[in-house]
Amino acid sequence: MCESAAYVLKNEKLERVMDNVVSVDPYEGKVYLTDLLGEQKIIDGEIKEIRLMDHKIIIKENN
Repeated sequence: MCESAAYVLKNEKLERVMDNVVSVDPYEGKVYLTDLLGEQKIIDGEIKEIRLMDHKIIIKENN
């Protein structure tokens, strides 16, 4: 499968916020994450890095 896990970078540590992410939509300073079941989370931040081989989406939180 092609799902990834989303992490938020807080104080130089990664905090896992969502599993099985299938959609990532950055829009106006927020990142909208949707999982395999259609549940959505909105993170106030920006995409810092996407590691396709590791299935990781890293989001830097806005201060």
